[in-house]
Amino acid sequence: MLKNVYLQKAIWYLNAEIELTKLIFSQSGRAPIQNSYNSKVYFAPNSKGLGIDSMGELALTLDLSKQFMDEEGKPVPFIHIAHTLEDAFNFTFGDAYKSKGRIFIRKPYNLTKALDYLKNLLTRESRNRKMKKDGSINA
Repeated sequence: MLKNVYLQKAIWYLNAEIELTKLIFSQSGRAPIQNSYNSKVYFAPNSKGLGIDSMGELALTLDLSKQFMDEEGKPVPFIHIAHTLEDAFNFTFGDAYKSKGRIFIRKPYNLTKALDYLKNLLTRESRNRKMKKDGSINA
C-alpha cells in the first residue's frame, strides 16, 4: 500500500517536471534538440576572465558581422548564434537577450571587455613566442 502511494507520488512529480520543462522551452522559444554531436568542450565562466556576458558579447559581435548564415544564405539571428555557442561549449545563458542587454548598458570603456581580454591574451602569447624565437637565435 505504502509502495503504491510512493510510486503514484513519484509519477506525479515526474509528470510535473516534464510539464515544467515543456513550459520553460516553449517560453524561451527554443525546442529541446537532440544533437547527434555532443561537445566535449565546457565553458567555465570566470569573473577575472570570461563570464556569461562575455559569451553574449561574442554572440552579439558575430551577429553584427552578418557573416553567419543559414542554409538559405541569410544571416542568422542573434539567438541562433547564442544557442549554437551554448551547444558548442555546454553552458547556458539563461536568457541570451538579457545578456545582450547588459552589454549595451556597459560604460563605453567596458563595451568590448571580453574582446579586449581575448586580444590581450593573443598579444601576450605573440610577444612570448617572439621572445622565445629571438632568444633561441641569440643563444
